[in-house]
Amino acid sequence: MTRVTAKLIRQARSISPYLPPLLPANRSINQALLELKWIKCELPKNEWRKAVNKRLKWVPLQYILKTQPFGNLNILCKDGVLIPRWETEEWCMKLANLIKGLKLEKLSMIDACTGTGCISLLINDELKSTATNLDIHGFDVSGKAYDLAKENNEFHHLSVNFHLGDVFDEEILDKLQLTDVNLITSNPPYIPEEDYNKSVLLNGVSKSVKLHEPKLALVGNGEFYYNLLYNLVFPSSADGFVFELGYKEQADLVNEVAKLNGWRVGYMKDSAEKIRCVLGWKADGKFKSLKDLCSYVY
Repeated sequence: MTRVTAKLIRQARSISPYLPPLLPANRSINQALLELKWIKCELPKNEWRKAVNKRLKWVPLQYILKTQPFGNLNILCKDGVLIPRWETEEWCMKLANLIKGLKLEKLSMIDACTGTGCISLLINDELKSTATNLDIHGFDVSGKAYDLAKENNEFHHLSVNFHLGDVFDEEILDKLQLTDVNLITSNPPYIPEEDYNKSVLLNGVSKSVKLHEPKLALVGNGEFYYNLLYNLVFPSSADGFVFELGYKEQADLVNEVAKLNGWRVGYMKDSAEKIRCVLGWKADGKFKSLKDLCSYVY
């Protein structure tokens, strides 16, 4: 990791007076210049100084710019709600393209732990011009996330139905009246506490994330996948599920539980070759082609 030296600060200041405050979070002039370019493009000039000073305090750039591109959408971002990541966007686009190819008469989908609503909103946006009848829902336990998801839905003129709900609630499907479902997606909290607390040098969570993004949306492990399966997948009529994760052990757990209930399971790697999603399908169901997205099938 590059140290922010006095020499580096002087070099940055010679380029732009707005550049030095961006160095601690970026560690290189090139990366700081890229962030400054985004700030200048997205914000009026009278907000530039305030923006770089916020970045000096490790506020995520997406909270400063108030948006994050996600597919063809520009997802609104606010403090207290997890920022959408490129890894999530990548698998969502693959899933949306697969669904388009299925030419379903109806897609009835639930996105659990929905956050900004980015997953369900992208699926809605990608399929809105197809012949598929869409009935898409998302829920989150966080009031801030719920409010922001609804705001994103209105901002993009989409038709996702958002709810307050808890994945640990055994009666969640009945409470939301959503038992008739084809597909269940989720990007649940999946970072174990011990990894969350590690130093960045030991592949821990970045300082910016720890200081400003909600721990509630980040820290979790197998208990989330267990409850996604037993409270959503198994009691519903779902034919497929896609859950984001960060560890092979989490995919192994989902496979062990799901196969006992007649499901086939595989995992997908992202473009950085990291295991990113676990996917499940019924052998004779509408979503058996989820197998085609898998890097490995159990």
